[in-house]
Amino acid sequence: MFGKTRSRSLRQQSKPAFERLDVAQLHFADELPHGRRVALAERGEAFVRTAAGPDGAATVLLVHGLFATADLNWSLSVPALANHFNVIAPDLRGHGRGLPTRRFSGEECADDLAAIVGTLGVGRVIVVGYSLGGLVAQVFVRRHPELVAGLVLCATAGQFSTPADKGWTRLAVRVARRSPEGLRRAVLLAALKPRSANCERGRWMMSEVRRHDTAALLDAISELREFNSATWLAATEIPSAVVVMQQDMTVPPQSQHALARSLRGSRVYEMEGDHFACVKRPGEFNAILLGACTGLASPVGAA
Repeated sequence: MFGKTRSRSLRQQSKPAFERLDVAQLHFADELPHGRRVALAERGEAFVRTAAGPDGAATVLLVHGLFATADLNWSLSVPALANHFNVIAPDLRGHGRGLPTRRFSGEECADDLAAIVGTLGVGRVIVVGYSLGGLVAQVFVRRHPELVAGLVLCATAGQFSTPADKGWTRLAVRVARRSPEGLRRAVLLAALKPRSANCERGRWMMSEVRRHDTAALLDAISELREFNSATWLAATEIPSAVVVMQQDMTVPPQSQHALARSLRGSRVYEMEGDHFACVKRPGEFNAILLGACTGLASPVGAA
């Protein structure tokens, strides 16, 4: 999600480029929700932010985007949702404090989520995926439908690139993989360093980014470029919603709408904002996210 390369849309053929964020435009919580390590059998320890909602509330599982962490993506969403839901927000493997990994894959991340849900004993969840987290959420629904009561997909797609994109991505990833880790990390930090970063908030953001596993991030980029859920997502009968960012230059709105069309009966919520609306316009985004989750919560109680 943060500093993510822009992908070509079904119609748009602009060259990919990093979008450098400005700390002055970003909003995060002053205090972070409770965080803890959760031991997962035969998988390791996952880092999870949690917040308790009202008695008997459904549980929302938040899955962050590429280059982000639970804190970077969801710090203001967790308290907004916790007035109505129990909330779980883990770091994906290879990101932040997430599980160490030899190779990042959507399947492994989906199985991590299943292990977290099972270990915490929260029952069926409304899973919310943002950007790369939307890929993971879709795979989670496919592999563990018995754990899912609802699906909310934000700023994401069922296919992230055209075939023409894949060649340059494979080449770029191959070159980066052959580079020394120190060089890869230096390039990553330089690319993701936001404008106005020489402040407390900017230094905190970069401290989160420094935790990432650069090899895992390269795997995640490859995973995004190769992903296509068109052949199986339509078969899901899980209630769903799609939150579309109308000025998104990373995952174009038409790709987000195509995702919604592939989900039977999916509710579509649109908002003004680009790919980073969750932290640039958190008040509007969290109101829409709460509405999307609430709209799916009644089937949870009826199940």
